[in-house]
Amino acid sequence: MKIMYIARFARPDLLRAVGVLSTMITKWDTLCDRKLFRIIKYINGTTQWRQIGFVGDRPDELSLGLFSDADFAGDKTGQRSTSGVFLALYGPHTFFPLSAQSKKQTAVSHSTVEAEIIAADHAIRMAGLPALPLWETILDRPLSLDVFQDNQATARIMTTGRAPTLRHIKRTHQVSVAWLNERVIGPDITLYDCVSEAMAAETVTEHLSIKTSGNRYVC
Repeated sequence: MKIMYIARFARPDLLRAVGVLSTMITKWDTLCDRKLFRIIKYINGTTQWRQIGFVGDRPDELSLGLFSDADFAGDKTGQRSTSGVFLALYGPHTFFPLSAQSKKQTAVSHSTVEAEIIAADHAIRMAGLPALPLWETILDRPLSLDVFQDNQATARIMTTGRAPTLRHIKRTHQVSVAWLNERVIGPDITLYDCVSEAMAAETVTEHLSIKTSGNRYVC
C-alpha cells in the first residue's frame, strides 16, 4: 500500500505493476513474491527519478489535455487489456501532470482498436469530463477538453460513430462507441491525433522496463 501511494502521488510508471499485484492479495503465490521483489529493485534503482511539471504561460494560454491508451491482452492470465489515462495542464511553455490511472479492463478485447475504445471511454468519463468544471472555475473561462489519440482507426470510430470492423461487439461496447461520438462532436471535447512517441498514457499501460519506461517517464 505504501508503494501504491507513491505510484498514485508521483510515480505513474509504477501504477501498472502495483495494480496487477494488488489484485493478487487473496491468492498470493511465489510468483507474486518475485514480482514484488522486482518492483522493489526497480524503485531502488530509480530513486533519483522525479515527476516534473512546469508552467510558463498565462492562464488564458493553458488547456486541459487528456491522453488515453491501451495495451492488447497484456494480462497473460485472463487475456484482458489495460486502460491507461494521463491528464495534464499544458500550453506553449507548460506541461503539468494532474493525474494518471491504470485499470485492467473488465472484458476481453479482440483487437487493439476495441481495447482503445474502452480506454478512451473510461478516460473521458472518469478523468476528463469531471475535471472540466474544476479547471473552468480555476482559470475563470470556458474550456474544451483536448483528447489525444494515437490510434487512427479508434479516432475515426470516435469521430464517425461507426465501427464496421467491430460488428461482434455487444450492447455495452456499442453504447460506448455512440457515447464517444456524441461527446467528440459536441462543444466540450476536441480530438487530436498524437504520435506514439508522445503518448503520455503509454507509461501506465506497460510493464516495468528500465529502457522504455525510463525514457518515456523522463519525456
